Amino acid sequence: MSIFAKNKNAFCTTNLIVKVRQYKDGDQFFSIDRVVVDSDKATAVAEKLNEVVEIEKDNAENKGWKNQYISNSFTF
Repeated sequence: MSIFAKNKNAFCTTNLIVKVRQYKDGDQFFSIDRVVVDSDKATAVAEKLNEVVEIEKDNAENKGWKNQYISNSFTF
């Protein structure tokens, strides 16, 4: 569905993959990483990204950071 539909009252739904980062025990930072239309694919992508995070957690640039990806539906 296009967001430029003729019906101005139409609802559009998509899925956001949100990256959550936290340095040690500090505040959490949230950012939108990707937008995926299909909810099953969005869940699968988030799971794969979390697997990559687990593999890369010992890299020098990730020391002290906790990362996680979450899939969440969004309606506008």
